Amino acid sequence: MQTPNVNGNGKAGKFGDFVEENFASAYRFAFCLSLAHDRATRLVETTFHEADLLQKSDAHAAVDKTWLLEALHRKWMACHPRLATAEKSGDEISINEALISLEGIDDLECDVVLKVLHSMSPVHRLLLSLFYFEQLGYREIARIVDLPPETVLGRLARSKILLRQMLGRLGGGPRAEQNGSEVPADGLR
Repeated sequence: MQTPNVNGNGKAGKFGDFVEENFASAYRFAFCLSLAHDRATRLVETTFHEADLLQKSDAHAAVDKTWLLEALHRKWMACHPRLATAEKSGDEISINEALISLEGIDDLECDVVLKVLHSMSPVHRLLLSLFYFEQLGYREIARIVDLPPETVLGRLARSKILLRQMLGRLGGGPRAEQNGSEVPADGLR
């Protein structure tokens, strides 16, 4: 994406700085949503364009990283209403809370962790992406995904457990010690 050139008043320069500071986060999140480079790029470009128009029309608009991620999520969900329904009703996901050993965690390759993350359902993948990659708190995540903070906190805990269980099944990663109950890869029963 090209950043605008600075004109006489410097507003385009500020927006260019905003794009430069937030492009990596926006792209990571958009890729997490779409799992496709071209769709992620298109989503990011249209969202930055929307941010630029908003700032030009309202000088007091609060366009920041959280707004950007929220807009990306909103745009993606508008195009994928089935996922929005699953995201809103995902509260009943049942995961046995296992004792998790972190043996071999240092031996995991980044590619392996990303493959596991990408194989997870969007409900889990999005929360983990925002928490680990963007280092956001549960209240900011709640704003972005438009859910109550308590719901996000519970889902985030279950998503972390599921990620560790899935990594543990690969061997060499964190091992979940289950009492005879296997959890499916998507965390649903």
